[in-house]
Amino acid sequence: MLGNMGKIYFLYQIERWFFEHHFYFFATIIKHFIRLAYSCEIPYKARIGKGTSFPHAALGVVINEEAVIGENCKILHGVTIGGRGGKGRVGAPLIGNNVLIGCHAQILGPIKIGDNVVIGGGHNCN
Repeated sequence: MLGNMGKIYFLYQIERWFFEHHFYFFATIIKHFIRLAYSCEIPYKARIGKGTSFPHAALGVVINEEAVIGENCKILHGVTIGGRGGKGRVGAPLIGNNVLIGCHAQILGPIKIGDNVVIGGGHNCN
């Protein structure tokens, strides 16, 4: 059976499939279920690579819908992968493969994180 790490990605895959096949209502239902059940925001528009895991049931994780996350990444609790609002500050992060993002890290704006990177907990990348 799927552990918490696998459940979140599995639900994301389902919501993403519905989105890609224009079943927006069902994609939205699953998105809201994830938010209520796991206290995290993982939108179906975000692109998240295979094998990415969310230990601690992705508790408190917030991902921007424009974010791109590579394969085999590990995103710990309390992480924000978001855009930066305001004039001249748009875009979302592009994260490579095999990246470990420590708890409560903030990756904001149009920043590119390469492959095989470790971002320590509590760091602010923008």
